[in-house]
Amino acid sequence: MRKAYVDKDNCTSCNQCADNLPKYFMMDEDDVSQTHIAGEAINDAMIPDEDEKKVQKEMDECPGECIHWKKH
Repeated sequence: MRKAYVDKDNCTSCNQCADNLPKYFMMDEDDVSQTHIAGEAINDAMIPDEDEKKVQKEMDECPGECIHWKKH
């Protein structure tokens, strides 16, 4: 399991990640993406191993290149 977060300063507010993978991404009150787990662990979401590829796909396709894995 790894944690994912969004560098909000580089988010383009395209909604792509939130539309494609709402289980782990949602838009905040400023229409900027953030990671989550059931509305908790905001921008500090622990991604289960079985979903890491789905999150990585969003990272790879993000126009703002702002979704990252947290380094330990």
